[in-house]
Amino acid sequence: MKKNLFINLFTLLILSASAQNNNALKHIPKHTIWITTNEGKVIKGILISTSDSSVEIFPGKKSEYGKQLKISMVKESYVNIAEIQIHKKKALLKGLLTGAGIGLAPVLIGGIFGESTGQGGAYVSMITFPVGIITGAISGIASRKRFLIRGDKRKFYAFHKQMKY
Repeated sequence: MKKNLFINLFTLLILSASAQNNNALKHIPKHTIWITTNEGKVIKGILISTSDSSVEIFPGKKSEYGKQLKISMVKESYVNIAEIQIHKKKALLKGLLTGAGIGLAPVLIGGIFGESTGQGGAYVSMITFPVGIITGAISGIASRKRFLIRGDKRKFYAFHKQMKY
């Protein structure tokens, strides 16, 4: 009897735990988006989804999206869109890493071709490494993709195909 009660309680506990909301499946936005309408109005936000004929964005910051504040989503049809600009998530980090790799290249190349050239490469990298990091950070921050839609369904569909979630 006690064994049955224990099994039933254990099963109930497991079932109630599995019924909890799973936040791991929540959509994590990757792109910041600027939409310019045909009237010249700019809508800035976070890209939530795209369909064959419209874009859905959250008109706020990523921190507000994470807190799930009660801000309604904006759905804009391709007919009303003149231009779309996107900025990818972690573009700054990718730019920094690329710049650091280019800045360290003289040391790596010098190490391959011999000991004396490796020392010279190290001296050169004392200058190229910080310059590479700064340049990579600037290019990462400033990197945006621009799509001119101007109400054309084919151009919007090309944009829709390029977006990955």
